Amino acid sequence: MTLQHFGWFLGAGFGVQGWNDPSYGIGYDWKQPPVYQDAARLFEASGLDLLIIEDGVAVPDTYGGTAEVNLKNARFVPKHDPLPLVPYLLAATSRIGIVPTLSASFYDPFTAARLLATLQHFAGGRLGFNVVTSGSDLAAQNYGLDQQVEHDLRYDRADEWVDVVRQLWRSWEPGAVLEDTVNGVFADHTKVHPINHHGRFFQVRGPLNTVPPTEEPVMVQAGASGRGQDFAGKNSDVVLALASTPERMRDFRESVRAVAAAHGRNPDDIRVLFVVNPILTANAEESASVRAHRAELTQAAIDEALQGVSYLSGVDFKAFDLDEPLPELTTNSNQGTLDNFVKSAPSGSTLRDILQARANKDGLAIIGTGDEVAEHLAELADAVGGDGFLFTGQVHPAHVHRTLDPLVPALRRRGLLRTELGRGGLRANLRDF
Repeated sequence: MTLQHFGWFLGAGFGVQGWNDPSYGIGYDWKQPPVYQDAARLFEASGLDLLIIEDGVAVPDTYGGTAEVNLKNARFVPKHDPLPLVPYLLAATSRIGIVPTLSASFYDPFTAARLLATLQHFAGGRLGFNVVTSGSDLAAQNYGLDQQVEHDLRYDRADEWVDVVRQLWRSWEPGAVLEDTVNGVFADHTKVHPINHHGRFFQVRGPLNTVPPTEEPVMVQAGASGRGQDFAGKNSDVVLALASTPERMRDFRESVRAVAAAHGRNPDDIRVLFVVNPILTANAEESASVRAHRAELTQAAIDEALQGVSYLSGVDFKAFDLDEPLPELTTNSNQGTLDNFVKSAPSGSTLRDILQARANKDGLAIIGTGDEVAEHLAELADAVGGDGFLFTGQVHPAHVHRTLDPLVPALRRRGLLRTELGRGGLRANLRDF
């Protein structure tokens, strides 16, 4: 067995934790830091490299033209800004990487560079940032646009955004800060430079007026489309990836690594981490019960599945007959999500067929005892030849313990999970193996 990198992807963001869980309301307030701090401590003790916190800036009402399903089920909303949570998580931990989400479509690069540089000083090298391009028209309308700009153009803008952010971090040369009390010189002005960037999307003079950190934050990205993969391969240190079969995982990883090589990067500098949803059970009987329950295509299950893909793709799936084949669909939003959804069943399948196929296959879910889930992850790692996995799910304490308490020892028995994180920061931990 080969050591794998593991992390936790908080897909609900800084939002409601534990809703509809039998133990919801046990004294934790999802709007306050402690529930997240407790989870981060457990992740660190478990040897997870990083915690990624998703974000979004809209109240979804794509599904049926109403926000009812999303608000009723606390799906995608409400959601608080993850950036103010970061210092609390850093204060509660000492080794794990903390990765908030920022939108290259809505944050200007100077603000992002200054904010991330400040947080990286707090983090001592443990900060990352998850770059998204925010495909939702609903989000764009909160920032003065009628609709989001064209898909590939958003990535063109994001390419330049990343370049400007990094130029600003490098606008202070190493050794610029002298703190020379004898001669009365705090910083050497000859080592602090304007960047004078005049690009297609941004004009930024610089230099950054914040002292850049010694170690630049680790960049995470999740582009699944062809253009998204190009952006990830060119810029990212970690790629957050979604794929439901070993073959798709292997193909995606090889594609991203090939893009990195084409851009003159060493592909081994990128970690492609696949999102999985481990559902831990006590025995075979409970596993069968969980699978049967998840395979039931109730109206609530249909609404739950379709509201998610509707928001992420911008396509209102309530408008389609469940028992008719889906038409050819395109989107200016999250192309990878739409493609993955449609291809869950053979071409020509009805919407109900697709939903049932996804329910039967469990999607990203891995159901079983600690040893069974660990063995499945070991088999995936061998088949994919990959870098590791991101567990997903809420950080309500009951769910976190239910997942990690049996799974961590099972992974370690197989030599898949490290026993302790290093103290060199997130980038160093990612490059340990």
